[in-house]
Amino acid sequence: MTEHGLSYGTQEEFEFRFDIYQQKEAEIQRINAEQDSFQVGHNQFSTWTDAEYKRLLGFKMPKNAEELMGEAVELDVSALPASVDWRTKGVVNPVKNQGQCGSCWAFSATAAVESSNAIKTGKLLNLSEQQLVDCDPQSHGCSGGW
Repeated sequence: MTEHGLSYGTQEEFEFRFDIYQQKEAEIQRINAEQDSFQVGHNQFSTWTDAEYKRLLGFKMPKNAEELMGEAVELDVSALPASVDWRTKGVVNPVKNQGQCGSCWAFSATAAVESSNAIKTGKLLNLSEQQLVDCDPQSHGCSGGW
């Protein structure tokens, strides 16, 4: 609670949230026991219900999305290594928090540009997702992009 600045007005609310936290803890333990390629942990959403969390997810596909995106291009991946961990190469920034804004599109775009630039130049930048949200008139701001 202290780490994420959480507080609850009543004992009932605390118990309700603690029950959710315990359910998430069991899920985290199960996931971490089943694999070793990544580690799952708690965050500021660990006491939220599924409905509360889903309110953050605001993607709304426009009716003409296929027309806007164009045709898919298939890339040749035959000469690629089996895996690459870009974190160990210093070209990935720490995880960022989009808060209550459905701006995953801006976070993924800036992360891709930051890492691409770092791979090319050796310098890892920290770009502004907020600038994309504020300045892109076609991606619907906090409403999930398209």
